[in-house]
Amino acid sequence: MKKILILGGGFSKERAISLITAKSVLKALKKKNYEVTIAEPNGSLLNKIKIFKPDVVFNALHGRFGEDGYIQAILEAAKVKYTHSGVLSSYIAMDKEISKKIFLKNKIFTPKYIKYKFNLRNLPKKKILLKVKKKLKFPAVIKPINEGSSVDVYICNE
Repeated sequence: MKKILILGGGFSKERAISLITAKSVLKALKKKNYEVTIAEPNGSLLNKIKIFKPDVVFNALHGRFGEDGYIQAILEAAKVKYTHSGVLSSYIAMDKEISKKIFLKNKIFTPKYIKYKFNLRNLPKKKILLKVKKKLKFPAVIKPINEGSSVDVYICNE
């Protein structure tokens, strides 16, 4: 019987949805008679892998530390097979600026963008709005450079 360790939870802002995903995967794999367990990507993960001896690790982590190459690097260093893209492709895909540069270099259509560093707690609204108005058109979307899904996404209409 194949053994599958499911990674769920994690440290990103998408922890809750990752746990839901992991439980759904667990349920589906149990129906197919796989031996499965869920593990958190914490300090005891490698020990759990050593004890459980999975044939593969199913990556159900979302967002940073799960989709950005971080956990992939840990699993590769431990020589553990896993589901997901590799370290470099995960890192590139999660970083919106790097992805945009690759799209532009390869003439792949992508909306215009600007990179702007700020703290959401004391967002200099006038300054960023002037920069957006000068370089882009409204509505504009503001989102973190390396978060997944719709975490911290803001739509500015004016």
